[in-house]
Amino acid sequence: MSEPKRLSRQERAFQWRRDHVLESAEHVFARKGFHEATMQEIAKEAEYATGTLYGFFVSKESLFAAVIERRIPQINEQLLGRAERGQSAREKIEGFVQAFFEFFDSHRDLFQIYVNVTGGFPWTVRAELGEQAFQSHLASADFLERVFRDGIRKGEFRQDLDPRLAAVSVGGILTAVATDWVTRLPDKPFSTLRHGTCLLLSAVLSPNTQP
Repeated sequence: MSEPKRLSRQERAFQWRRDHVLESAEHVFARKGFHEATMQEIAKEAEYATGTLYGFFVSKESLFAAVIERRIPQINEQLLGRAERGQSAREKIEGFVQAFFEFFDSHRDLFQIYVNVTGGFPWTVRAELGEQAFQSHLASADFLERVFRDGIRKGEFRQDLDPRLAAVSVGGILTAVATDWVTRLPDKPFSTLRHGTCLLLSAVLSPNTQP
């Protein structure tokens, strides 16, 4: 197996500047939303000339796509990786929820971008964020569906539960809670909402809950 190519000093400097532009763009998009943000504002945030930005990205659209795309593997790794550590289906779901709160508590700008652009509705993800983000959304839902199906089979969850509906509902609940946090409680630590959300999900998913 060959070793990865080592970047030259010039290439490393280019990558550092590009990452700095992406960080700055993430802050501006979070504050203004995609449509209201301008390349001039992003350049000012990054302390670069506007023309310098176009040396990295040909348009605001390509810059926005890069902001989202570089975070997708990080999000998937944290959410699905934490969930996989659970021994039972319930532990996997709880791990997924916990990772969700921890990630977006430390990446508030990213979630604000998501809310500003999609309104929190999954069906707008493909149109606004692109195919990669949409496929990532589907992958999370598919993973949760498999976990729920296994949990139902083992008696961890109520037997009349639809695994796909349960998976989509978890995503919807998390998005709704986070959207409310962004718009109404921005100064409250996001992680403080985790316990209440877990209690809500436990009540809904309990084998003893009556339909």
